[in-house]
Amino acid sequence: MAGKYRVIVSEEAKMMLLAHMSFLSNVSVPASRKFLLAFKEAKAQLAAFPLSGPYEDDPALPAETYRKCLFYGRYHILYEVENRTVYIDAIVDCRQGNDLL
Repeated sequence: MAGKYRVIVSEEAKMMLLAHMSFLSNVSVPASRKFLLAFKEAKAQLAAFPLSGPYEDDPALPAETYRKCLFYGRYHILYEVENRTVYIDAIVDCRQGNDLL
C-alpha cells in the first residue's frame, strides 16, 4: 500500500542527492547504490509516517519548521509537512554544517 502522504523532492534536494551519490561513487559504486536505496526507503517511510521525525534544532533554521530523518548512517533529510504533503528541501551529510541550505 502506498503511503498516505505525497512526497515532493525539491530541485535543490535532488542536486544534493546527486552530489552525495557522486562523492560516494568515487569511493565505492556499491556504496553509492546502497545510499540511493536507503534514500528511497527513507522517502517511503516519510510517506507513511512523516510526523515521526523530530524537529531540526539548528538555530540557523526557523524553529519547529523543518523535521529531520536520518538515513544511511550519517545523512539527514530535512523536510516540511503541510497538509498531506511532505516537502524534502535538503539532504545533508551530518558531518557538515547545515550551511548547504
